[in-house]
Order: sequence, then structure tokens, then C-alpha cells
Amino acid sequence: MTEVILITLLVVALFYLFFIRPTRTEERRRQRDLNELRVGDTVLTRGGLIAEVDGVETPEEGPMIVLLRLSDDVVVRARTGAVEERISVAPDFEDEDE
Repeated sequence: MTEVILITLLVVALFYLFFIRPTRTEERRRQRDLNELRVGDTVLTRGGLIAEVDGVETPEEGPMIVLLRLSDDVVVRARTGAVEERISVAPDFEDEDE
């Protein structure tokens, strides 16, 4: 009986270490990146589009919305959930003023 319990605990621990923990870590990183989005960042959407963040709208109710510039004349609105990852961070414009 003790062996069955130990094997079960071992399987649960391995499942946690190999599946649950990495998924949570990745989700925390993704959420942090979404919260730090700013104008000029380059992002990859879940649909495979690479776009530049043109603006971020934070309504009082509902999810954040990002304005994504696909080309010079094309700007689309998307929920932050459509952003898969931030590819590059916008350069600091404060350094240019000095």
C-alpha cells in the first residue's frame, strides 16, 4: 500500500515539474510583457502577424486594447490576448533629448 502511494506522489510531482510549472512561468512572463507594452514595441500576434504597437488603450471596463501598425496606412485594433509575444522593445526616446 505504501508503495502505491509513493509511486502516485512521484508521478504527480513529475507531472507538476514537467508540465504545470513551466506553463505557469511562461504565462507569468507573457502577462508581464503585455503589461509593459509601449508605443514602438514590435509584437507577434497569435495569427502570425508582426506589427508595431502604435498605441495602448485602457478602458475602465473590459480588456486592454492595442493599436497595431501593420504598414504605413494600416492600423488595427486588437485585444492584448491576440498578442503572442513581444519581439523587440522600443528604443528609449529620452536618450535622444539629452
